[in-house]
Amino acid sequence: MRIEVQRFGALLRKEVREHANLFVITPSVVTLLLILIMILTIIALPESAERVLLEQSAGFLADLPLRSAVVVPLLLSMPFVPMLFLTWIIYLTVCLYQDRKDRSFLFWQSMPVSDLQTVLSRVVTAVFIIPVIAAGEVLLWLVVTMIYITPTMSDLGVSFAFLKALLLALDGALLFYCFAWLNGLLLMPVIGWFLLFSAYSRRVPFLLAMGSAVILALLEAWLLNSVYIGYRMSLTAHEGVFGWSDIPATLFSYDMLAALLLGGVLLAGATLMRRFND
Repeated sequence: MRIEVQRFGALLRKEVREHANLFVITPSVVTLLLILIMILTIIALPESAERVLLEQSAGFLADLPLRSAVVVPLLLSMPFVPMLFLTWIIYLTVCLYQDRKDRSFLFWQSMPVSDLQTVLSRVVTAVFIIPVIAAGEVLLWLVVTMIYITPTMSDLGVSFAFLKALLLALDGALLFYCFAWLNGLLLMPVIGWFLLFSAYSRRVPFLLAMGSAVILALLEAWLLNSVYIGYRMSLTAHEGVFGWSDIPATLFSYDMLAALLLGGVLLAGATLMRRFND
């Protein structure tokens, strides 16, 4: 059992190393751009407008309880949501396809690593590891923002509870991570769908996966007079931005059960398709 855990951990480390540009460097560049935009925006404001803005922000943070004020860091972390979804799509599209393209899957099939372990390592990477890195970038963005505006507030004579703001940043990053992996589980059918095409497509797996999904949605609307696929996708995207009101209730809901079951079927298909990469 210990050897299996170590082997699976090695697969996860391999994914992070191979996709470091996508997982780490790209979010870091986005974070630095956001910090630069924030600094330039504050510098460009007239002193009177800057004081009003900082006074209102400090008063808002001081008056609200910690749990209610967490909406501020959550709103500030919204630019990272589309980046997270885009990272998911790019990674899921190329992770198994790249193994086929460079023939490295033959090496892994010669090792004591099953196709199921390989596919599951991709799922764990997408659902849990990518959000950890994204939440770290969110925390960096929030902390730098707090550190930068604190001296400005002090110079303008505005009282500011830095410790509370730091706790809010930590709370916001933690909630961002919770929302991210929760949506990853709810999007398990989407993850399985992209991995299915990534495992066997000879070329352009993204176009094949998206085209097939559009065709299925059109067939659903035409034959069943239903838009359930589009509705579920839009609902999940909406909640991914604004957050789930009750994380435990969502985690143990029928929607979660259905998502995991359907995702499991698609992941089984991806595992089966990976065996025919010859």
